[in-house]
Parts: sequence; C-alpha cells; structure tokens
Amino acid sequence: MVSTIVPGAAGAPGVDPRLHRQPVTPAATDRRQDAAASQGDRVEVSGASLAAARESVRAAVEQLHQALALGREAQAFLVRVQGLVRDGAAQEDLDVALAAFAQRVELAAAQGARLVAGDDLAINAEPGAPPIMAPGVDLRLKMAPRPGDVMLVAAEAAVDDPALPGAVKRSLELVQAAMGRLVEVARSLEAHQGFIGAAERAVASSVRPDLDAEGARLLALQVRQGLEAVGGRSIANVEPQAVLALFRA
Repeated sequence: MVSTIVPGAAGAPGVDPRLHRQPVTPAATDRRQDAAASQGDRVEVSGASLAAARESVRAAVEQLHQALALGREAQAFLVRVQGLVRDGAAQEDLDVALAAFAQRVELAAAQGARLVAGDDLAINAEPGAPPIMAPGVDLRLKMAPRPGDVMLVAAEAAVDDPALPGAVKRSLELVQAAMGRLVEVARSLEAHQGFIGAAERAVASSVRPDLDAEGARLLALQVRQGLEAVGGRSIANVEPQAVLALFRA
C-alpha cells in the first residue's frame, strides 16, 4: 500500500507502480476477485475505521505538543547552563539546574510522553494503511552522552569542564532541529484531522463504505494527491464536496 505522504515533504513517493493496470478480461477479473476474497484481501473504510484513525491522530497530536513543550523547556535549560558557565557560577547552581530538568523529563516520560524518551510513535492515520511514524527525541540527561544523542550535556556535568560550552551549543542546535521535524509532523496531522472529519461525513452518507484492496490503494493515492494539491495550507475546513470527489473512482 502507498506509504503516507507528509504534504510538502521532500522525497515523497510518486504513483505506486502497483496502481498501473494491465488490460484484463472479465474472466481474469473474476479470478482476481475470487482470489482476493479467499485471502480476505479487503479493506473496510467505515465510520468505525475512520473514527479509530481520528483517535490515533488526535492522540499523536497531543503527544507531539507535549514533546514540543518539553523541547522548549530543554532549550531554556540549555540557555540557563550556558549562562551559568559564562558567569562562573558555583557547581551547586549547575547541579540544581541539571537535577530539575532531569526530573522534569523523567516524570513526563513516566506519565506517557514517550516521544521525549526517544521512542518513535506509530500513528494509524488511515484505515487499512501501515502506520506512519513520528520520530522520538530523547531529551533525557545521561551520565555519559554518546554521539547521536540530542542532549550532549552530562547528567553530572562539571561547571568548569572546558568541553561543557561546546556540548551546550551543539545540544541547542540538535534540539532545534528535532523540534522542527516534530512541528512539521504535527502540522500535517492537524491538517489531516480536518480531512478525516470530512471523510467520516462522506462515509456516513454511504459513499463507498467498503473497498477491495486495489480500490483502497487507489483511494489512498487520490487522498494524497488531494493533500499535496493544497500544499501547506490548512484543510481543516475542507468542503465535504471535495472529499466526496476523492471517493469517486
């Protein structure tokens, strides 16, 4: 099935080559349908499946906003450490800042904000399609940060460590880049919420409530083309007529 396209994302795939049809005879069509039916190769596009997708997207948006809020706290923490080092503060002041931020992130992760613990988030944004993934951003402080970590400031950093200013500067850059990626995912999902709502209304009007696998792939392609057509503009208020057009073969 076509993987989810984030509107405006670089490297977005084009038409799925599986969608190019070869001329077939009625007999071949019957055989294909019989084979699909025997394998259970059907995708239900119903009010319930769309509601499940809407809930998955809603929960993902909530997680993304939590991660973004903690990302801003991480930036503020790093700027604070930067100031302490510049001003020649006592080690006790740095220890307090380190402990407070570490506790904040650990508590958020324990309460379900798994993105900030570095866990990717699976989002079932479309019925019958593989989940898309929102990348985790590990904001936890570690005793010995490794290359590839976002937070390069050690959990027990020394205020007089000559490597600390560089670690803070690089961490600020990495956090900013990671937050930018999460913002793009959040914006796309927020726009997708509007589409799902309109699609639910379309299905409630009995517009093709059940699709075979090939029809579902075609529908997914049409949906993505519609999303790409609006670019970065919000589709939260998309007209139901436009959604109905996407459902027509």
